[in-house]
Amino acid sequence: MHTRPLDAVRDLPALAMLFATHDSEPPTPALLTEWEGHAPQDLVRQRLVAFTDASERTLIGYCDTAHWPWDMPHHFELETLVHPDQRRQGLGTRLADAALAFARSQGATRLAVEVRDNSAEGRRFAELYSFQRDRHIFESRLMLADFDGVRFAAAIAQAETRGVRFFSLADLGNTEEAQRRDYDLNAALVRDIPGRHGNFMPFEQFQKTVCGASWYRADGQIIAAFGNYWVGMAAVGYIEHTNSMYNMFTGVDPAWRGKDIALALKLLAVECARRYGADYISTNNDSENAPMLAINRKLGYQPQPGFYRMLRAPAF
Repeated sequence: MHTRPLDAVRDLPALAMLFATHDSEPPTPALLTEWEGHAPQDLVRQRLVAFTDASERTLIGYCDTAHWPWDMPHHFELETLVHPDQRRQGLGTRLADAALAFARSQGATRLAVEVRDNSAEGRRFAELYSFQRDRHIFESRLMLADFDGVRFAAAIAQAETRGVRFFSLADLGNTEEAQRRDYDLNAALVRDIPGRHGNFMPFEQFQKTVCGASWYRADGQIIAAFGNYWVGMAAVGYIEHTNSMYNMFTGVDPAWRGKDIALALKLLAVECARRYGADYISTNNDSENAPMLAINRKLGYQPQPGFYRMLRAPAF
């Protein structure tokens, strides 16, 4: 087997094919290229690719070790992936060892990996390296053709009778001022996500990776406000290659919870998905986020394979 550093110009199409053997909704080469362009300059990262031999005809393995600049100090995210046909031959160990060596060289004190919750093999491999389960993230999906909107017809109006108004960044012209207010709301609300750590990315990075993303739709950035105070939001993006929408985040200011604002935001996200003719809308939630999971069940979201977040701390 032959390994070398990732060449983003040459390797992304083959890497997308490798992801397709593992991810339920793998990224396209175009999306991988987009992510390359949006990566922050001060990202600390090592990525290796593996081939069956030096001819490099078939990409069979990949590992990624990264510290994102807004994350907690000395925290590194690790990913190791081997093609199913090439497992149990030592390649996963070889790539994982290389990832750990890089993290150690960068002074890592905390390591994290994500493992699909339906992959017992992946979890066992992580446990061999002393990673322990930290969080369980549930994926769920709502098929829009099956959604019974009549049951919830009054939910948005009920929130509005309490003085809450709903609008999107598109309604505000998707201006930089609107994007900055949306950024401030995101930064405030994500602090309450169970298991959240580190800081929120800077506004300039948010503009690049969120507002500049191919999935971004200004009418999918939905705001709940009381007067001039923004009290909640739902962020929904359109994924063209799967004709689906993804609800990246829904949050409400703690002082305004219990007033069905989150339900109204979720319903407006579904309305947005229907405008785009999407087949389904997906989301994910931490297993300890009981209120949001309850809303998803109420709307008819069906559980999908999720993932475990596993930690190794101290790292070495």
